[in-house]
Amino acid sequence: MTTKARIWQAILFETIAILLSLGWVKLLSLFGFTGSESQHNSSILALLIGISLIAMIWTFIYNLLFDKFFTGEKLARPIWLRVLHIVGFEGGLLGFTLPLVMWVMNIGLWQAFMLDISLTLLILVYGFIFYWIYDLVAHKYSRK
Repeated sequence: MTTKARIWQAILFETIAILLSLGWVKLLSLFGFTGSESQHNSSILALLIGISLIAMIWTFIYNLLFDKFFTGEKLARPIWLRVLHIVGFEGGLLGFTLPLVMWVMNIGLWQAFMLDISLTLLILVYGFIFYWIYDLVAHKYSRK
């Protein structure tokens, strides 16, 4: 995959991820799971954009390294390798974003961890689906 294609992939992935995450955090805030809604309502989007920027950089680096270690036809990748890919990515991202979530949302470690984990699980499922579809579409159009 070219650098230009990787940049497009990251931007597309993160744009959709921000929209999904924003809806999820707003839903959680309605039920009081993220603290006082008025306390951080204006910070949610900034937090998600910050996480997105971190994730885009991490995506670029992680996928370059992953592709170097796991070569071969992408469409032939088994499910276990796709699961390993997204779990490794999200686990690394969690390490980078947990302190940011605590700081921006002004919440404790446990609450930030639970919020970050819930976002991670949401994006884990989304990422699994996104990358699979992206590989299928990229493969289809690369043959033309």
